[in-house]
Amino acid sequence: MSDRLVRATRRALVLLLSASFASLATRALVAQPMTPPPMARLSAAHLADSIAANGDTVRAVALLDSAVRRDTRDAAAWHQLGLLQWNRARSARNPNVMKDQQKIRMLIAADTALRLATQLAPDSARYWLSLSRFNIQSGVSTMRFASSGQARDGMSAAERSGEKLLLAEAADMAGMAAWRSYDALANRGLPSGMSKVQLGSVNWNRNNARDYVNSIANKIEPPTGDNDHATALDYFSRAVAADSSNLRYSRHLYMAYAERKKWPELATVAALRARQFPLDFQAQLALGLAYHRLADETRATHAFDSAFVLMDEGEANRLKNLSRILRPRAPKELKGQIGDSAGWAKLPPSQRDGLESMFWMMSDPLALTQENEFRLEFLSRVVFADFRWTIDEMALRGADTDRGDVYVRYGPPDFEMTIPGSSTDDRTRLDGGVTLVWDYNNKLTFFFDLQPGFATGRLSLFDRNYVETLRDAIPVSFANVPAARLLDTIPMRITRFRSGADSSDAVIAARVPIDSLVRANTRDRVPVDIDLRIFDQFVKVRGMESDQLTFARDSGHAPLDRNWTRRVGPGINVVRVEALQADSKRGARAMSRLDPTTNVGFGMSDVLLGSKPELRGGMTQPSRWRDVAITPNAGSLARGSSIGLLWEMYELVPRDGMTTYRVAITVEREDRMGAAGFAVRVLDNLGRAVGRAQQSRDRFTIAFDRQGSALPVLVEYLSLDMTQAPSGGYRLRVEVTDLANQKKTTRNTGFIVR
Repeated sequence: MSDRLVRATRRALVLLLSASFASLATRALVAQPMTPPPMARLSAAHLADSIAANGDTVRAVALLDSAVRRDTRDAAAWHQLGLLQWNRARSARNPNVMKDQQKIRMLIAADTALRLATQLAPDSARYWLSLSRFNIQSGVSTMRFASSGQARDGMSAAERSGEKLLLAEAADMAGMAAWRSYDALANRGLPSGMSKVQLGSVNWNRNNARDYVNSIANKIEPPTGDNDHATALDYFSRAVAADSSNLRYSRHLYMAYAERKKWPELATVAALRARQFPLDFQAQLALGLAYHRLADETRATHAFDSAFVLMDEGEANRLKNLSRILRPRAPKELKGQIGDSAGWAKLPPSQRDGLESMFWMMSDPLALTQENEFRLEFLSRVVFADFRWTIDEMALRGADTDRGDVYVRYGPPDFEMTIPGSSTDDRTRLDGGVTLVWDYNNKLTFFFDLQPGFATGRLSLFDRNYVETLRDAIPVSFANVPAARLLDTIPMRITRFRSGADSSDAVIAARVPIDSLVRANTRDRVPVDIDLRIFDQFVKVRGMESDQLTFARDSGHAPLDRNWTRRVGPGINVVRVEALQADSKRGARAMSRLDPTTNVGFGMSDVLLGSKPELRGGMTQPSRWRDVAITPNAGSLARGSSIGLLWEMYELVPRDGMTTYRVAITVEREDRMGAAGFAVRVLDNLGRAVGRAQQSRDRFTIAFDRQGSALPVLVEYLSLDMTQAPSGGYRLRVEVTDLANQKKTTRNTGFIVR
């Protein structure tokens, strides 16, 4: 070996411990003739790889060290040495500050070895890709951005050698390098002077957060990042064309289309892959996302359902995990119920499945439609977050990142801007940071700190307490779903009467807002579907009634009063009343959860509100509530009228063959700031005033004693004369005392005078 080559070899070995001489060693070795190494010399790399695979990395490194001492031009040995040193120090690599000097030296050695391998064998796409992967995970921005050029060198080498799989990998890596540049540059705002977001040192109204941001920076138009996005999209497309079977390359292509809301293009490429690979659940997830954003909910539902059939149970549970949109901590009033992520995680899988079905049934905007728009929105958000912010080399799934968590809870932001400078002002960082601002039209604002080239973002240090409080107060919002914006409210009241030990009769009164459903419709006769459904605790339909009524478009429409009586079983029951005008997609909904009640012992039913109650023909004494004729009311009373009250009492204690009880009725105004007071009279079925009342400006109270036969069920009915009551909301309280033992039972409800 010549003296010059000996000196170069020594220089290379020294560089395994010191980065300052890396360029000298590279120049010395590159000056040698570039001839491929003999095949026999590859055995050192292969042997070291086998030794390392058996867990003896130190011995493998020593073997490779000897190999490169013998032959400084052994590219395979340099490459393998670089990979082993990188792997040994990988756990200590930190984007900010590394303190372990031994690991630092290993990373310097890895960098030197990987660079030498590419320069000794520039036609090896595999070596270029290793160097690119190493640099893209560096804590230094210049090294991360250099990985892009190395990935492109790998593409060129793969094209020359015809290695299609390596070409695909290199194209994907080049695309990700461009993507990381895009991530920090997209939607850039131009700050005025040296301004930056300073959350820790300013006092400003959170509701004006967007105004604050716009006061320190102006968004650049047209938006920045277009070139980087186009470059990344081109590389991802080339990667998929070269290797269409790779899930990661396809996911990156989906990411690029979804980021720019190119939903038709996303649907096209995902459908093509689904036809090529029928078992690919990821393609079905992409189709579900694209179809949902294109408002094709039928195909979106089919795609998501197909994806869950194809994927394993663990992945399905991860995607569907409701803890992503639950409160981190349950409020006091929900203690003992499953209202938080921690409580949800403790449940056995079988119980979570049932509660998940109940959750989405309760959340479904309209059961009249075949699709659950909110569930589709949730799944679309999780899928988008996984596509957009997953980082394979960090084993980090996108929905589990800070940005992913906010996106899944609150959806795509209405305003987005990146501003140079970190909001945290952390001086330990090696790179200049970027602040990402997300703002929603419902006054929610989030600040993330980004590091250029890392493709990760973390909630600003000074913003985390606010976000934690917000998650507890507003765990999820579906305000971006069109169905939520087209949904009106149906006032509904449910009154339950005992009907055996394990069931109840539910009287359901609803007031359907016909005017809001038919307005702006061009048809002369406008059809409206009205639907009642009752679900049990297993989310099984236990009662359903549907009608389609037509209304003249140009006539004035008062609300439509409807009522039903249905028997409900034990346990939790959910009652839904809905109306839908299918052409305009305008709907209205009422939903109430009925918790289990005790159907034995002393007690009373709910209080049924309605028209003036009267005994049915031929009866002198009612034995049950059905013996009284009354039209149920949803709790809305026209001003200047009366409202009927009907309830039952159960198992009062008899004395001498009779029962005696006291009724106390209180009516109270909700708005005590009104200009005038109000007057109420309590009337029996003959229209006679009952009892002696106490009346104040905003409160009416009356109590009177009753006596009846010793029966297991007693029925009470009377009217409240509200003709002198002003418009507004009122609270009603009915209390019954069994005078035989002084036991009391109470029902509270409310109504409005319109």
